[in-house]
Amino acid sequence: MLSISKWGVVAATTVPLAILANSASASNDPYPLDRSADRARTKVISVTTTGTGTTMVDNGAPGPGIGDQVVITANLFRKGVSYGDEGAVCTRVAAQTTHCTGTFRLPGGQVTWQHLQTTAVGKPPSDFDVAVTGGTGTYATARGYGHVARTSESGGSFTLHLVL
Repeated sequence: MLSISKWGVVAATTVPLAILANSASASNDPYPLDRSADRARTKVISVTTTGTGTTMVDNGAPGPGIGDQVVITANLFRKGVSYGDEGAVCTRVAAQTTHCTGTFRLPGGQVTWQHLQTTAVGKPPSDFDVAVTGGTGTYATARGYGHVARTSESGGSFTLHLVL
């Protein structure tokens, strides 16, 4: 089993699910999401996820290594009610680093995200941020970030902080 890639993918998937919430940003952010001009266009979405599938792809040399991928799918829930789904792919790019991209399908459109995560081998990541890279429909002009507060193989929680 490729536990390194598996946790990288789990982190990537859980992070996107935790991205749709508040309008706060890191203090060193030169373009904070809470600028007064953007307050009317800010949307925070908090969701939990339940994993529906994880597939490990052993690329390159047999066993854990650079190029291995994890493909993840999950259902999203907001306040216990179905709120959409997610798909993500994480690729191992260094011994302890994965690059993940994903999409949340939500009511009114989609939100895309990505991140680069370094995590100790065999240890699930938690409490990290992902970059919102775009969207469709209601989210066509989306920018912002998502915060993943909890991850596991079975699901997690995240908050999206969007400026639309």
